[in-house]
Amino acid sequence: MDPERDAAGEDLNAGRDAGEPVTDDYPGTAPWAFTGTLHRVAVDVSGQPFVDLEREAAAMLARE
Repeated sequence: MDPERDAAGEDLNAGRDAGEPVTDDYPGTAPWAFTGTLHRVAVDVSGQPFVDLEREAAAMLARE
């Protein structure tokens, strides 16, 4: 798992995620086939944006 990508909100995935499983309890090996049906996907971006202050501070120091 890449904490920088996860903290910033990994790419949007619907029906497939090639990343790390949430738990090691899944049987078999990755990637697991999606066996359901997506009828609708809604993305709500109305909340406060995530700001990675640590990453922004590192970028500021790198520019100096």
